[in-house]
Amino acid sequence: MFTHAVGLFIFFSLCFFSVAGEVREWVSSDGKKLEAEFISGTENYVTLRRTSDGRRFTINLDKISDEDREWVKQKLEDIKGPGKKDPSGIFKERLNESWEKMEFGSLKFRFWGGKKLKNTKRYPFVVFLHGRGSGGSDNEKQLFSVPRKLTSKGFYKDNPSFIIAPQCPDDNKGWRGVYINDVIKLIKEAIEHLPVDKNRIYITGLSMGGFGTWEALSIAPELFAAAVPICGGANPSIAKKIKKVPIWTHHGEADEVVRVEWTRGIVNALERAKGNIRYTEYPEDSGIKHDAWTPCYNNPEVFEWMFSQAKNK
Repeated sequence: MFTHAVGLFIFFSLCFFSVAGEVREWVSSDGKKLEAEFISGTENYVTLRRTSDGRRFTINLDKISDEDREWVKQKLEDIKGPGKKDPSGIFKERLNESWEKMEFGSLKFRFWGGKKLKNTKRYPFVVFLHGRGSGGSDNEKQLFSVPRKLTSKGFYKDNPSFIIAPQCPDDNKGWRGVYINDVIKLIKEAIEHLPVDKNRIYITGLSMGGFGTWEALSIAPELFAAAVPICGGANPSIAKKIKKVPIWTHHGEADEVVRVEWTRGIVNALERAKGNIRYTEYPEDSGIKHDAWTPCYNNPEVFEWMFSQAKNK
């Protein structure tokens, strides 16, 4: 588990607040050892950069040994003074134009920062949730769909934003429980530590990620300015809770993997609740089956609509 969640470890160097570095071997709660660079910490988490490959990740303090937890606590007090929180977090100095590999809690994820984005402005934040075929631990497969489109040169110039593409472990649990909760926590970390426009946070996902998009809406509807769930579905009972969020959902009538009734049910419930719902159903004779994301993400109107939504309007 340690290696999967990026277990633990650490040679902590205090690049944090420009303090002189310190090399130190650390031990995980299950006895594994690793060297990493300390980036930042809070009373619950520590953010590290692994020395072997430079990858950054955030883990719970309960994943490291008692001795190392005490070291972190003391080091934070030495640097900041007792009781103060780290103002940087996992996203410290992350403005760049590359899909950086990072980790947080139970998830590996990719993050796009945009090196030309300015700390004096506020930018949209986009979350993409992949389908089951892109799950695993390589932190690569989830980029094969819409994330590449969102960062293509012409598109990104017109729609500068922060983007995260988390990868769900391939354990058949899907975007539920700790995985979707960590997605929500990541969004909140970004709001706190990046120049994010809190009124323009968007989420989209396909298939398993479509279900995950609905799930995220049901957990934290107040976070999102708009959502585009594709060929997923949700329990109609969440309709009243999410009715204020602008949603444009898509599904193929001939879908043989996720029945179209999954989307029809929540759409009908939202319509009854007078929710802000828009639905595109691709007819059986269109040739679209489970791949409703293809016409959806190739439709410029979808992204124009999404990026035009704002909670303060």
